Amino acid sequence: MRNFEVIKPFLNFPGLDLPTVYRSKIERERYYFANIDGQFVRMPSVTTILQHVMPMESWLIQWIAKWGYERAIEKRNQAAHYGTLFSMCVAEFLKKGEFDLEALEVILDGYRYNNKIDFPTDFWEVKLREDLYAISEFFQDYQFDPIFAELPLVSKKYEFAGTVDAVGWLTIGSGMNGKILKRDIVRNKDNEIVENKTRKVLAIIDWKTGKHGFYRSHEAQLHMYKLLVEENFPEIAEKYEIRLYNWAPKEWENEDDAKYTFKDQTESKEALKILNYIALFKVDHKDYEPKIKIINGKLRINQKNGNLRIMPYKEILAQRNNNSNSKEEQSLEPNAIPANDLPEDVLTAIGSIFENLKQKEGEQQ
Repeated sequence: MRNFEVIKPFLNFPGLDLPTVYRSKIERERYYFANIDGQFVRMPSVTTILQHVMPMESWLIQWIAKWGYERAIEKRNQAAHYGTLFSMCVAEFLKKGEFDLEALEVILDGYRYNNKIDFPTDFWEVKLREDLYAISEFFQDYQFDPIFAELPLVSKKYEFAGTVDAVGWLTIGSGMNGKILKRDIVRNKDNEIVENKTRKVLAIIDWKTGKHGFYRSHEAQLHMYKLLVEENFPEIAEKYEIRLYNWAPKEWENEDDAKYTFKDQTESKEALKILNYIALFKVDHKDYEPKIKIINGKLRINQKNGNLRIMPYKEILAQRNNNSNSKEEQSLEPNAIPANDLPEDVLTAIGSIFENLKQKEGEQQ
């Protein structure tokens, strides 16, 4: 539980108060924690649900067969690290409106150190430069105006959570996937616009770093994000047209080459299946309750001294709920510390979660 972290969006509406959301990995799966109706509860992530209930894509079966299971898992984890780093860079780009490519070496070194990367990343800096340049072209092509980046949301209604890569305004044309064509903007001989057929839409975008296309799971992921946005921002959902997009970089050599792939997933049939996916996951995990092993004290030869306790998550959460008496605790601020009567060995076992969060918050300030 030492990877228990507070998740906050990089961008926000002025004055908008979003609940604090925490995220952790439990038995190699991602879960979120948040205060719902006064209860600190655990919810599966979008990707955790989809990995459990969607059939494995044929391309993935072939890929695993090619590399062998162990090597395939290793390569998948390495690619996931790159994707996480890329998303962090993009979020910073959107937050500041610019990105200093000369800072990549320091950013990369910091990521390697913080995540204990023990595999070669020799070409990551070059790859990041190319992929970030590609996304900057996308921002310009579609005049992207970001509202949120890295937005954590929870669904009280459907009991799941996820982090949306980006929400913002896109200017789209009549071409495939909203591409703006020459006929969409008509100019006179003085280069003045006399007719503009483009329109702005509210877009939910999920960045991918793989360069081999998009898959059904990507489509389903976007539509689950849409459920989260609609539930948390009903006034936006009612007022504006929401469209869903995947973005990924391409391999490119020359300045005029297409540098990214952009696909409109709004009309995907996966939209009709996601509630079934959620229901299936709930059925399969109805009685699932992860546990924490607490091993402490002194071990003595030929003696059993109660050094081992196996504590269900629900007991830890229940204790936290019982100790949530102050306004600060109810709001789950990142510097909120559990009450002193929470067992010390439990605090040790879960990495003194809230002490670590307080320290990190202080470092950021």
